[in-house]
Amino acid sequence: MGQVYYKGAIWTNHALDRLRDRGFTQDVASQAFNNPDSSAAGRESGTTLYKKRFDKSLVTVVAKQNEKGEWLILSCWSDPPIKGSEDDKRKSAYKNYHQASGMGKIWIILKRQLGISRY
Repeated sequence: MGQVYYKGAIWTNHALDRLRDRGFTQDVASQAFNNPDSSAAGRESGTTLYKKRFDKSLVTVVAKQNEKGEWLILSCWSDPPIKGSEDDKRKSAYKNYHQASGMGKIWIILKRQLGISRY
């Protein structure tokens, strides 16, 4: 697991979990935060999205300042998802579901409800 205090920011447990699930390092996310290609206001009040391109991946970090002026890293992701990551599996399952026939969709739903498939 990553460090809670890393390169000038406080990393929430959620952000550290997302790093692990999404298959990229705290250093990559830190580079996106500390040296972004672009930034924009986030959906939640006071949050900012920091984006940086690494080869074919666009890494996004969501951050905000707390009442002490310290930066909190709230979440992060990569688009497209890294192969084999939880996001990649979800994206693939979403695509498979929407491309399935009517009976195929029923089978996918049934497998999820029975716990045979996670996605």
